Amino acid sequence: MRSTVLHEDGLSGLTHTLPVQLWNSALAAKVYGRTLDVVCFRRGDTPVGVWVCPLDGADTPAARRPYRLLPYASPWVDPRLHPIDRHRVVASMTATLMAHAESVELPMDPRFGEVAALFEAGAVALCRHTRMLDLEPGHDFRSAYTSTVRNHVRAAEKKHTVERVKPEEFDFSRAIVGQDEAAVAARRASGIAVSRENATLCLAAVDEGEVCRGQVFVLGSAGTAILMHSWFDRSGTRGVPSLLVDRAIGAAVGEWEATAFDFEGSVIPGIDQFMAGFGARAAAYPHIQWQRSGPSSSPAAAFG
Repeated sequence: MRSTVLHEDGLSGLTHTLPVQLWNSALAAKVYGRTLDVVCFRRGDTPVGVWVCPLDGADTPAARRPYRLLPYASPWVDPRLHPIDRHRVVASMTATLMAHAESVELPMDPRFGEVAALFEAGAVALCRHTRMLDLEPGHDFRSAYTSTVRNHVRAAEKKHTVERVKPEEFDFSRAIVGQDEAAVAARRASGIAVSRENATLCLAAVDEGEVCRGQVFVLGSAGTAILMHSWFDRSGTRGVPSLLVDRAIGAAVGEWEATAFDFEGSVIPGIDQFMAGFGARAAAYPHIQWQRSGPSSSPAAAFG
């Protein structure tokens, strides 16, 4: 296995022919503006791994997201490889990343399974989780809903209509709370930029008085629909969040033939339970950390 760092032009030509996730595409590099693009080759020029790592910090480059512009930042590894080769690919790319960055802090994704290779390289990992609803072809995804979710959907659809809206009409300022104006502006700009080249879905719930009571912003990536942003008016809008999610899942199945719906998870118990109500299972993923000097640079630190 041989890993190297590519320039932007090289990444664009290479990923165009590979089924990489959105966050490992040339579009991701464009959205973040500054990235370290690592590619692993096998047997000459056959690409078997791609890792687009956003960079933050000018003097000491850190592989981390300056803002949460995309949901994850895990590497793509050719799924056809034998498990030992997948391990080797991730180990090779991780070594190259660590040779060029002073520190690493990146979220993997629920389908990433090569944690051992990260530990072997000296990274540590915190456990995070999302909620994933598996969408089987021909299966009614609504059969997994709890009775509470069903009731909320029925109540909301009596007083609201769900409309498709342009990404430019999504209210990022209401969806992104607790962050400064620069963060909101960056995430709005990235959302719009991604929508021009990637599958996106924006829905709005409008009441009988033509007032928008909530919106969702969904991204498509490698067969998965990802709930990236959402907001709703909490005054007198019973069931609107459930209605919006229900319609978003339906659209992802009908338009994209999505095989999974990723709620992106939440550490807030009430929100997590809301997601679970749709039948979405908890799916853990590692958030890796490493620094060139200090306790986390030692493999033993991964095990306390």
